[in-house]
Amino acid sequence: MDHPDNAPPDHGSGVSVATKNDGAPADWYANAKTSPENRMFGPGTSAHWTPNELKPNYVVVTHKGGTLEAADSASTLTPDCLSMRPVDWLLQRAGNCQSPRELMRDLCGLLTYQGFPLLRVTAFIMTLHPQTRGVSMTWWRDKPDPSETTVLRGIENTAPFLRSPLPAIFEGAAAIRRRLDLPDVVLDYPILEDLKNEGATDYVAMPLHFSGGQINFITWCSDQPGGFTGEQLSALYDLLPALALRLEVLHKQRLTNSLLEVYLGKDAGHRVLSGAIERGQSETLNAVIWFSDLRGFTQMSDSLPKEEIVDLLNGYFECMAVPVEERGGQILKFVGDGVLAIFPYDHACPIEMSEQALKAAFDARLLMEGFNKRRAAAGKVTLRYGLGLHLGEVAYGNIGSLERLDFTVIGPAVNLANRLQALAKRLDSVVVTSGEFAKACPRPFISLGRHDISGLDHPVEAFRPWEESKDLPMLA
Repeated sequence: MDHPDNAPPDHGSGVSVATKNDGAPADWYANAKTSPENRMFGPGTSAHWTPNELKPNYVVVTHKGGTLEAADSASTLTPDCLSMRPVDWLLQRAGNCQSPRELMRDLCGLLTYQGFPLLRVTAFIMTLHPQTRGVSMTWWRDKPDPSETTVLRGIENTAPFLRSPLPAIFEGAAAIRRRLDLPDVVLDYPILEDLKNEGATDYVAMPLHFSGGQINFITWCSDQPGGFTGEQLSALYDLLPALALRLEVLHKQRLTNSLLEVYLGKDAGHRVLSGAIERGQSETLNAVIWFSDLRGFTQMSDSLPKEEIVDLLNGYFECMAVPVEERGGQILKFVGDGVLAIFPYDHACPIEMSEQALKAAFDARLLMEGFNKRRAAAGKVTLRYGLGLHLGEVAYGNIGSLERLDFTVIGPAVNLANRLQALAKRLDSVVVTSGEFAKACPRPFISLGRHDISGLDHPVEAFRPWEESKDLPMLA
């Protein structure tokens, strides 16, 4: 977004900015939330925040941008492109760009080469995602490898957004122009003062119309004395239909991948996009299987308002899913009030992933404790759950009817993990594992004895982590 997400963090925009930690496997979304129990459990990310220490982050930097050398080394512009009209390049040659950010990089490079006096260009694209509002790209002449930021939902209610030119563009304004070099200019948007201090003389915001009526925007900023000429503005305005078309195609390709990851999981989404779409198509893999389930959910469903049921499920699922994903696991599905996840491992060596799965279980317990404290403080019912951990061979792939498929895992190992979480209730334990898991995981376990398991013709020895048995802090 023009003011909040494109001004550098020290420009005093009033919006907190989180930068993705590329050195840790933690999902950056977890770093952008306000819950005091939200932790990032990857290497070097042991911070534990409280509400007073963490402000809501509505803007997450996903690419910091780069210098001229970085832009030139990645550019798709060839010598013959430099003589093309920008609109012709968009229609004929811009297909070589693989992302909206690359498109903005090369378009601005071409315009600059042809003499357009660009100081700064931004583009914002609305997106369809449960957590994000859109994606913004910012190009500067002295930093022509554009930065990219993801804008989270909720920013539209903040003062910086409401004081920006964006509401007017989204409500249908044909364009907004401010000549910043005029002595009597009205700096009616905070971004204008920032840009004037950077030496800007002209600022123009234009809408980008996507199919279906969606309005996005692009802004052009110049430091040329006198600002843009009428001819230059006309040329920029004439680019909009072709630019919007290219950006929409690239954005929808990314959106498809993003939504598949949200609804299927990262690995399953990638497999589907790579062509694994045929019913019955599966592969055998080795994995740790995680199956967790809420206790007493049926009674809660009968007695609580549906809004509270949705809220408590979302909180519970987040307490399970964040640690799983940050420890290298994959959430495959939410089954009612249950969570099915896997931690795949290679070469029949489950030591590392079994330990990661157990650490995720410990992390989940900490998150649930914090979640329950907040619910109790609000006078709401607290939650209990059970978790079964097993490992073995599973079939991973497409299963279902002709018209409705599910990408999941099946097999005896999955069934046993489910039975173990049910056994946890009988044994008054949170985490119960199989003997195979306890043998593979380099942590101490306590045997809970041998127990009959539904569907099996022989009893199974169950275990629980020593830390839980001694009621000690779960070691992470």
